[in-house]
Amino acid sequence: MCNNNNFWDSLNTAVVVSDPDFNVTYANQRAYELFDELKIAGLQVGKNMAACHKPETMEKMKIIYQDFANKKIKINHLTMDGPEGTLTIVNVPFYNGEVLGGVVEMVFEGSLA
Repeated sequence: MCNNNNFWDSLNTAVVVSDPDFNVTYANQRAYELFDELKIAGLQVGKNMAACHKPETMEKMKIIYQDFANKKIKINHLTMDGPEGTLTIVNVPFYNGEVLGGVVEMVFEGSLA
C-alpha cells in the first residue's frame, strides 16, 4: 500500500489542486510533465494559477469557481488538443462545510466520450 502522495504521483493523469483563490496547493508529477509538454510555464505549488494561464482563461475559471461556490454546478469539463491527441480536463470542487474549499483538476490524455 502506498501513501496518498505516492498514489497521486504514480497516477498517469495530471492532477492539480487549487484553493478558491486559484493558488496551487498540490500538483502531481504528471501535471508538471504535461505542462512541460504543452509548453505551459508557471505551474508551481504556492503560486497562483494566473502564472500559467492566459487572462481570458482565468476569467472563465473565475466564473466556474463562482458557480462551484454557489453550487450551481457539480463538475466542469472541456477538451483541448494535446501533444498526442485529445486532452479531457475535468474540474470538481471540494468543500469545507458549505464553503468552497478548492478545486481538483484532472487532465486525462484521451477523450472520455
